[in-house]
Amino acid sequence: MSAITIFRSGAIGDFVLTLPAINAVRRAFPAAPLRLIGRPATLALGPAASILDGEDPRLIALHRDGPLPPATRQLFAATQRVLAYAVDAQQHLGPQLRRAVAGPVLLWDPRPPADFRGHIVDHLLSPLRQWDLSAGDRTPHIALQPGDYGYVEALASAPEVVIHLGSGSPAKCWPAANFRTLASALQKRGWHTALVCGPVERERQLAVGGLPALHPPDLRSLAGLLAKAALFIGNDSGPGHLAAAVGTPTLTLFGPTDPRLWAPRGNRSQVLQAPARDLAAIPTAAAIDAALALLLSAP
Repeated sequence: MSAITIFRSGAIGDFVLTLPAINAVRRAFPAAPLRLIGRPATLALGPAASILDGEDPRLIALHRDGPLPPATRQLFAATQRVLAYAVDAQQHLGPQLRRAVAGPVLLWDPRPPADFRGHIVDHLLSPLRQWDLSAGDRTPHIALQPGDYGYVEALASAPEVVIHLGSGSPAKCWPAANFRTLASALQKRGWHTALVCGPVERERQLAVGGLPALHPPDLRSLAGLLAKAALFIGNDSGPGHLAAAVGTPTLTLFGPTDPRLWAPRGNRSQVLQAPARDLAAIPTAAAIDAALALLLSAP
């Protein structure tokens, strides 16, 4: 059966924000198995029939000039069309994919142009117009399975508020002391609050004294934890997009990045933007008020 292949590398948030495009392709070609190529741990969040590691050595030839080896051609023997979110600086990927795939190949730079004024989801949906596909729902959604809740259900007490201290860049992080004040205020009002920690937090030793730290073993377990929470609070980072995609209200603190472009898309996603892009300038009182308003307005 002819398959569809989508290339999508990048961080957690990059992938989550591409889900509306991925789901639109699935709806348009429901009988075609979908293969995703990129970081397997991240792609596991998606609706793929199969996943291929973007570091697979058989893909190297796609980024070079010259004949394609049989092993590379075989990878795409059953592929009917390809959508590749990639920067093709050397102009090799596009031509090589067109040699390997009999059907249409779409190559799209995932970086928005400098004059782009919409949300990144809209930019990532744009190439689908070349296939005459309808965008449909422009909000990322992740469908969870019963096994995804195993981690949170094994906890002695699941948190109502989940806080994430980190981000890909330290410049995008609200001070840990501010998070400490925020967490203390929520706990005093009876909201069970915990930190979620990943490799970045462990490497930078980010923590809030006295607050439990949770370490989900994989991203689907993290998604299950977030789906059970009443509120997620964090910086501009992947877990915030993941929380919004499983339907959890989010409060995201923005500094040097633009929330018009990068804010989580969800029914109850709120942002606080720092004055002059200085995250430390967001008052803790404003964050406490915003968090409580989201918690108290929950259905």
